[in-house]
Amino acid sequence: MKKDNLTNNRESKDIKLIEDGCITIIAGPCAIESLKQLDIIAKKVKECGLSFLRGGAYKPRTSPYSFQGLEHEGLEYLKEIGSKYNLRTVTEVTDAEKVDEIAKYTDVLQIGTRNMSNFALLKKVGKVAHEKNKKVILKRGWASTIKEWLLSAEYVTSRGGCEVVLCERGIRTFETYTRFTLDLSAVPVIKKLSKLPIIIDPSHATGQSDLVIPMCRAAIAVGADGLIVEIHHNPSEALCDGQQALDPKQTSEMLHQINKISKVFGKKIR
Repeated sequence: MKKDNLTNNRESKDIKLIEDGCITIIAGPCAIESLKQLDIIAKKVKECGLSFLRGGAYKPRTSPYSFQGLEHEGLEYLKEIGSKYNLRTVTEVTDAEKVDEIAKYTDVLQIGTRNMSNFALLKKVGKVAHEKNKKVILKRGWASTIKEWLLSAEYVTSRGGCEVVLCERGIRTFETYTRFTLDLSAVPVIKKLSKLPIIIDPSHATGQSDLVIPMCRAAIAVGADGLIVEIHHNPSEALCDGQQALDPKQTSEMLHQINKISKVFGKKIR
């Protein structure tokens, strides 16, 4: 199939981020490092039968000296590789001025923990997502209450109708062994207080690859609608958060275990 035809077919069919009877697994690198790197990882995502590829182009980092992403070049790579493998793409939006640009290249706009209370950004993302039929993932702020998180979601949804998915990615507590403390109790609380679906990010929550799979199992068991997981073909050489990324073997094992748990609830992974 020619690339142009593949792209046209991909854009003509709207795919929901969360579907009834399914567990959505979003996988990919923390940061897009090169076209080759993204191609290798996307091929693995496709071989695993998944539908969504994540990859950061604009990376907000604690240190100004850390790798900040390839920016616009990374967006071009994400669109090219997403079309090549017929995968829906997810990337983070960090600046209200970049929303329109990023929306041209990706299917899902992710709002990170640092920007959960950036209300100008939330309103702009909600407006653009509504106008251009984009999906939105809203991560919980690392020091935010569930009420504050839900009110932030209102800023997005108040700008028009778009699919918004909440993402629990850990909150800051006194514990230092893990990167953050994963609040799995947020899943049943959100389902009690809201109709919005919720996914879990075990990679950023734990900060350690050996803890990711156990937290994936726990997330599905507690009722999460999906996962967003960092994977890399060679984590030891990753330019961003390699210590929390799953390698190809671990990725296959994670999906094997999640598939077993999903069947208990009558669901399938996608």
